[in-house]
Parts: sequence; structure tokens; C-alpha cells
Amino acid sequence: MENIITFPSMTAALKARDALRRHKIPSGMMRTPARLRKGSCGYSLSVGKQLDRAVEILKRNNIPYKGVFADDNQ
Repeated sequence: MENIITFPSMTAALKARDALRRHKIPSGMMRTPARLRKGSCGYSLSVGKQLDRAVEILKRNNIPYKGVFADDNQ
């Protein structure tokens, strides 16, 4: 599993991607895996090893997210 942040809307996911890009954090837009889709719009960002920093940036920029799923094996 990879580190994934789920969002309540596609707009929020796009804003998050742009905010992370400005802070030089690579992320990839993806369809949310079915097992994680409960209550989300169906779009997520995969953020690699910088998950904690990515979540902090989302909070500072008031970008809503639904869930954070971390792969402890990375």
C-alpha cells in the first residue's frame, strides 16, 4: 500500500495537488481504492514518504481532506 490522502471533492484534491507542488512535494492524483472510498469523492493523492509534511501543508492552507492512509512499510 502507498501513502494516500482522500478528499471530499475533486476540487479539494486539485487544490491539494497544487499546494503540494508549490512546496515541492511530489504527489499523484488517483482514483481512491474501493476499500478506502467511504464518504470520499473517489479521488485521492498518493504522496510517498512525505505524508506528515503533506498533511501539515493541507491544514495550513485550509484544504479539506477525508482520510489519511499510511503504509508503515515505507
